[in-house]
Amino acid sequence: MLDDLRQLKLVNGWLLDQVSAQFPCGVRKYTMVEYNDPKIGPVQTTYSITEFDSFFNNLTVRGGGDCPEMVITGLKVALEVSPNNSFILVLTDASAKDFSDEDLIKDVYSLINTTQSKIFFLITGLCAGRTDPKYLIYREIASLSFGHVFEVNLSKLNKVFYYLDFTLSRPINSSTRLLSRDYNAGNHSASFSVADNYTALILTTDGMIHSLLVTDPHGSEIKPKTIISEPWGSMYIVKNPLTGSWNVQGSGNGRYAIRVEGFKVKNISYTENCAECHSNATCEDYYDIKECSCDEGFIGDGFACSDIDECAYSWSNHCPDICVNTPGAYKCQCPEGFTKNLHNKCVDIDECSDPTFYRCQPLANCSKKDGDSSCSCKVNFTGDGSKCEDEECATSPCDQGLECLNEKGSYRCSDPCSSYITLNEPWRSTLISHGDNCDNKKNGWYRFTGSGGIQLPESCVPENKCGTKASLWINGSHPLPNQGIVAFTTCAQQDGNCCYWSSTVHVKACIGGYHVYKLHGTPKCPAAYCTDPTTGNNSCSCAEDEECKKMNEVEDCYCKDGRDVQHLKDLEFRLQCNTHNMEMSFRRCQLKNLNAKNIDFSDDHCTGIKNRNNTSMISIVSPLQDQKCSARLYNNGTHAIYWNTMYLKLKPSNIIIRNSDLQLNFSCSYPLDITIKTSVKPVLSSLFFHIEGAGEFKAHMAVYKDQSYQSTYEGKEVVLSTASILYVEVLVEGLNSSHYVTVMKNCFATPGKDKDNIRKLHIIKQRCSNKEDASIKVLENGVSRRGRFSLQMFRFVGEHNLVYLHCEINLCDSKRQTCKPSCSGPQFRRAVQDDKVFVLEFGPIICSDFYQASLALMY
Repeated sequence: MLDDLRQLKLVNGWLLDQVSAQFPCGVRKYTMVEYNDPKIGPVQTTYSITEFDSFFNNLTVRGGGDCPEMVITGLKVALEVSPNNSFILVLTDASAKDFSDEDLIKDVYSLINTTQSKIFFLITGLCAGRTDPKYLIYREIASLSFGHVFEVNLSKLNKVFYYLDFTLSRPINSSTRLLSRDYNAGNHSASFSVADNYTALILTTDGMIHSLLVTDPHGSEIKPKTIISEPWGSMYIVKNPLTGSWNVQGSGNGRYAIRVEGFKVKNISYTENCAECHSNATCEDYYDIKECSCDEGFIGDGFACSDIDECAYSWSNHCPDICVNTPGAYKCQCPEGFTKNLHNKCVDIDECSDPTFYRCQPLANCSKKDGDSSCSCKVNFTGDGSKCEDEECATSPCDQGLECLNEKGSYRCSDPCSSYITLNEPWRSTLISHGDNCDNKKNGWYRFTGSGGIQLPESCVPENKCGTKASLWINGSHPLPNQGIVAFTTCAQQDGNCCYWSSTVHVKACIGGYHVYKLHGTPKCPAAYCTDPTTGNNSCSCAEDEECKKMNEVEDCYCKDGRDVQHLKDLEFRLQCNTHNMEMSFRRCQLKNLNAKNIDFSDDHCTGIKNRNNTSMISIVSPLQDQKCSARLYNNGTHAIYWNTMYLKLKPSNIIIRNSDLQLNFSCSYPLDITIKTSVKPVLSSLFFHIEGAGEFKAHMAVYKDQSYQSTYEGKEVVLSTASILYVEVLVEGLNSSHYVTVMKNCFATPGKDKDNIRKLHIIKQRCSNKEDASIKVLENGVSRRGRFSLQMFRFVGEHNLVYLHCEINLCDSKRQTCKPSCSGPQFRRAVQDDKVFVLEFGPIICSDFYQASLALMY
């Protein structure tokens, strides 16, 4: 019974909510009687749904193993303490032990006749067969009380509750019992009389019934509406039944029963004005009496109806996979990565072979998993699989001791001795015991300082040291300054094994006598990196031109004497031209006589200063944006050159100068090829593709500011007026042979992203320009790796301010065919052989005129 009870607690809460929603203003008395062998009780009664739910959820199963049970005795107690016209549900997994107590049976029958209560038996197990008197007593009581016997397994318990929902939600005295018959296997029929004006007839069955035929007083067959239909029982409704003699005929196997009740208008839903009905309710007229009834898929009393969430419980929908609730209904969906086949079954999508769902680009490999697929970039490429770029760092382009960092379309070399995070926690010392610190989120370059030590230990550290449980040490000797970046294994002890846990760490020896470590988290938690207290007795570790001393009670690295910079020509700095910025870095000690806080640009809002985490470096950063932080952009036709000026204010000193400011100009130059344009964030679109026998290619489509095709629009979007000219270029890279050229086959514009939008403007059609638009000029097509065209900006008629460009391109082998289209006749169609077509997309381009018109209308 334990498993049964778990499921019953779930459906009990649902059923109580259903009754409350359908009978919001009614009053119900709820009674619960516990029975066992031989104990009966306790009996708990309440008018509160919440309290009754609490009674039910606090039920426990004790004992067990004995069968049958004292079911009839418990039923008698329930009949005695319940009001007339009660609905009594008997839950049991056993037959009736007290079936032969004649006095007890007489008392139960008498109480049923007096109270007119209905008894429903919900049986999930029997001690004997269905012909045993211990079971047959259930059917006799159900027949006398106009109830039912449900024999179901545990998985069907919720379905029975759903079946009983309609009866439970009706007001007392709203029904009349018209027919109750119990049959053995075979065909049987019975008549019943409808002598009153009922709003509906409810026909309920239990047992295995194959067919049910209902005829009205005119002998016409009536097809009642199905409320629920299950192998063990069904419920049907006939609205506005005619008065007179009706007939019902059933055919079934084994024992089965048919009951018919006549229902009158629910007094809670009676109305004289249909306008009082809820918007999701229907006003129905029953013999000049109006009733508000919630529509299918909604629940309530007709005056207030709320949506039924059919997806909240498994028994209230028929979805095998995912159920999605909708107003008044629901729909079934397949899980992500699955689709419905011809038999309406969800089947796994093979995303790696189906081009409709394939999402990996040509530079990535596709791996199939159940219900999903993943993309991973090929060797020597980096990215998330949906977008891959050349892995420039795979060829180790940086000098020894420098780390290669991939950036979008480029890379940069970084010295970890100048870019790290300082860790100075004293608890890292091997002398500190216990703790739960964990370095699982430590990823990047770090330097250890402080009294706890400045190096990782080079020998085994016991457990529960260094303020953690798993104490990490380095398995090897630290590198020398001329060895560059070296990979080591870090270990942690457990169960006597010094390297039970392990991970990888990169180490570099820096000028100044310290090491930096590239950490990659920890193999478990809690685990932390230890420090050897014998490797540093002072709280600071300084660079070659610094010394550790205490000033104003602060121990730190201070410049050694003799490192004064008297002139700009003596200043040693490093300039890094990065993808998104220019970075100038200085040693602090070179600026001994300068106030580092006053290093800035002419723009007071852009100081651009950063102190690299307590290192001896100070950096000033200028973004690669024209007019941003005083930066200037120059275009000499082959390169984009970014200039900026750094101002250094001098402290009062004995240095004789004529100006209180020192100025230092610095600049970075970027070639204007498509790869570097990506570095300065132009607005463009890219496409990777593969041609058999020729290799991997990358195509771009970009919009330029003028006819020189040298300066693309930068930022997140392009905003133009209809007076502007669009200068568009298509460029293909990565060709293995110079005789391949780019052919723009069809180029067009749409007001949305969908290239199949029926509203479109043709710019190039079948390789030739649209002659109907005089502004369209095809400047280059089929003669090189790039294609160019221009046209006047426009916007589509209607509420459209966005323009999306689409270009179908293909590659043409100029040694084997004529690639340049001839637009004076039809011969070009034979000259250019159509190969695989690739589609480039660009957008949106925003029409500024649309906003101006809208703004005028608002005033």
